Amino acid sequence: MSNKKQKRKLISLLIGLPVLSNIVSFAIFAPIFTPSGNPTNTDFQHASNILGIAILFIEIAALILVIILLRRENDTLGIIINFRRNNMPLYLRTGLLALLPTLIAGWLFVQAQVWSGVETNLSQFSWIEIGLWFVLIPITAAFLEETIWRGYAIPRMRGTWRSVLLSSLSFALFHGIFNPLVLVATFVQGVVWGWTYRRTESTVPGMVLHFLSRYLIFVPGFG
Repeated sequence: MSNKKQKRKLISLLIGLPVLSNIVSFAIFAPIFTPSGNPTNTDFQHASNILGIAILFIEIAALILVIILLRRENDTLGIIINFRRNNMPLYLRTGLLALLPTLIAGWLFVQAQVWSGVETNLSQFSWIEIGLWFVLIPITAAFLEETIWRGYAIPRMRGTWRSVLLSSLSFALFHGIFNPLVLVATFVQGVVWGWTYRRTESTVPGMVLHFLSRYLIFVPGFG
């Protein structure tokens, strides 16, 4: 694949994913914000469950597209993930450096959910919802999102910080334009995990940080 075609496809991916996710988000949440309506936390939770599943399918489709593009470049997911056991000390050092910014961005994300009226109370969740939000999505989001926005996108853009910032902007927009604080939080997360990827040339440290950030809502003082 020529560099121009590769660049066009990458741009289409980085723009198309946020556009699609926001259209889907609007379509799911718009009905509960009718002029005569009074949405409850249950309404928000139900819509969030549907959106979570929809976003999961969008990301899986994006991963399939990435795999197809990689094959055309004679690359594989293994090259994208690039885990090397002998680099564990580097992964650990970098992960520790990125931990505090990850916590700060995670705190912002949790506050965005709280201030928008979405409460996390496990007693109100079914076992299916617990499995969805605290098992399936943290694992799949960490793998899919780090693979797409860090492992695939960053190496295919010029400039160390330019690539990190542009991929982080796409990553933030993908998570929604309707909550400004979520936009800021996910942009900061993207920058932190993008820097982690640039430093280690592996998606693994970012995946671990990404996975851990999903559980900050259970840490006292974060909710």
